Amino acid sequence: MSHILHLGHQVTDLAGVEGRISADAAGFDADLDVNCIRINTGETSAVPFSASWALPAGDVWLRFRYKAPSINAHIIGTDGTFLEFYDTANALVAIVRTERDDEKYHAMAVGGTSVDGASSFVAATNQVYWIDVKIAVGADITIEFYADGVLQSSATAANAGGKGRPVRCVWKNYGLFDFYNPAICYYAHIAVLEGVSTIGRRFARRTPDLVATYDAFSGEVDAVKDGDIATRAESDIAGPRMSFSLAGPTGPAGASAIAGVHVKQLAQLGTAGPTGVAGFLRIGGVDYDASPGTPSPDMASPVYSTWDVNPADSTPWITAASPTEVGIVSS
Repeated sequence: MSHILHLGHQVTDLAGVEGRISADAAGFDADLDVNCIRINTGETSAVPFSASWALPAGDVWLRFRYKAPSINAHIIGTDGTFLEFYDTANALVAIVRTERDDEKYHAMAVGGTSVDGASSFVAATNQVYWIDVKIAVGADITIEFYADGVLQSSATAANAGGKGRPVRCVWKNYGLFDFYNPAICYYAHIAVLEGVSTIGRRFARRTPDLVATYDAFSGEVDAVKDGDIATRAESDIAGPRMSFSLAGPTGPAGASAIAGVHVKQLAQLGTAGPTGVAGFLRIGGVDYDASPGTPSPDMASPVYSTWDVNPADSTPWITAASPTEVGIVSS
């Protein structure tokens, strides 16, 4: 069972980022990816985008890299909104907001009443931060807001309305700086985990490159590496496999250990045929299949497969032994 709820900041991962994907090196960590989201926004003009995920059973942790606005990020010109979290009923559960009076980012829990947390975080102009947010929902709603691993603001409100755990985050991009001219800010490396702290974690995105041992899906590897949701690899029976080598960053320089390996695929059920799909790793000529997931029949939906240890010998992953061939299998 994967603890991954969401990974990625590409057009196929998020809503509202079309035309905003940028290769500007200022906006991302080149050890982890090859692009970022570039937002050009006015002082009081919201430029939202969002990520959605399946209903979690535990606490939700969100992490991303944020480069603060290029103009007057240390001055907040109006009360604004950085992040909003919603449950399955589209009810607002929690907020990270900006406040003009103290020019800080505040966590706010939204239960029967809204409770605003004190804050110690002022964003510096053009400064890069790793942001983590934890949200716990039960009899109370609690939100914790971290910057660079340090708790900056937290708030707890009684959950009088019976709200659920969040399944969507909106990056509102409203009121983050004080100036009449537009400013630029950047986002990258978005991850959402269930019941596992995101603090200190990095996720390197590797993508399909060349066909490897298996090529039994129609559409071939080109259909899954072009970033176009309309071009697909397909299988109308259970059992066929497709595998490929990987391209892209391999993680932070000097890293000696890997916490886990994850295969993400966007998949959709057909009107007949297989009812599931799984990721697999091929190591030393042996296939190691994850448990299959069941995609939506209505739209392409993410299916995650996770290996916390090397399945070949059940030992912790090390950089030298990270898999070089991965694939998908219909079931």
